[in-house]
Amino acid sequence: MNSMKIGLISASIAVALIGCNSDSDSVSTMTPVTLSVSDAPIDDVSEVVITYNKVAFLPLDGGTPQVFDVYKTDEEGNLVDEDGNPLPEGEDPLPLSVNLLNFQGSDAQELVDDELVPTGNYKLCVFANDGDHPNYPSYVIDEATGNQIPLTVKGDGACPQGVGKDPDYGVLFFNNTFAVNPDNNEFVVEFDLRRGLKDGTGQNEGYSIQRTSVTLINTVTTGEIQGDVATLTYQSCETDTPSANGYAHAIYLYEGNIAEENMGPFAGAEGQAMPIAAANVVQDVDDANYEYEFGFVEPGTYSVGYTCTANDDSEEGIVAGETFSIYQSTSGLNVSVGTNTDANF
Repeated sequence: MNSMKIGLISASIAVALIGCNSDSDSVSTMTPVTLSVSDAPIDDVSEVVITYNKVAFLPLDGGTPQVFDVYKTDEEGNLVDEDGNPLPEGEDPLPLSVNLLNFQGSDAQELVDDELVPTGNYKLCVFANDGDHPNYPSYVIDEATGNQIPLTVKGDGACPQGVGKDPDYGVLFFNNTFAVNPDNNEFVVEFDLRRGLKDGTGQNEGYSIQRTSVTLINTVTTGEIQGDVATLTYQSCETDTPSANGYAHAIYLYEGNIAEENMGPFAGAEGQAMPIAAANVVQDVDDANYEYEFGFVEPGTYSVGYTCTANDDSEEGIVAGETFSIYQSTSGLNVSVGTNTDANF
């Protein structure tokens, strides 16, 4: 799978970014490509801001890499300053800083909008400023303290095929091959922050994002899973589930037709399936209930489990003294391209 969410496009947000194409003189067949970013949720932080620098499409046929700079623009693609006003002539463009928590479910922020790229097979590099960048660092805001903490993108800033290495940047290199087709090409880089955002503040290392928690998806081949959680269900989960650590409500997504008793945590449990993604349960502003959404889900069979103890679960393990449980579930959901599959609790 935001969320790189990454299972999942997009009501793409209309802040289009300008791309500066490196070289396409030798190419005969060009097609528009859109690249966006999205996220799957996490607890305990109020912002996860990544500042993007550029993206590079690396052709497998040995051709020239297609490199696009990523800048802050308005909805029409015009360069703007920090306040969103037109950039004065002669000033350097600003890199794009994106709070990933603003783009969950099927929402995504465009990095490259309808740039022409030769058809063919590619790998991808996404460059992002590290937390020690002198002017535009990536960072996390701690929800409890409000402190800004540096965020490192795991990678040494090097991209293959001569694209190179830049100081103060990390690079997300997608080694899996993907195809740029003559028709629709709307890719999303999804960050599964619940799995991939690592807190190293106890070792004075700040936060980091693990490359293995980021996925590249062509959204034209995906569907969605969404649904409501009734207020009574939401309240009953907390009443029926003792916890000394508070509550965090989420829906866990599992591949296949998984029975509730076999739905396990991200921490892993013997004999239980591990989730592939999670979606926050949030209040529906137009209704008295709560809701969730998985955008960009590949076609197949899935199961979902509702929990109010997601804050006790991580890949590092279950919080000491606490237990994780699925409160309700729905199994055997079929997802197909371009469809919305409902599962309510």
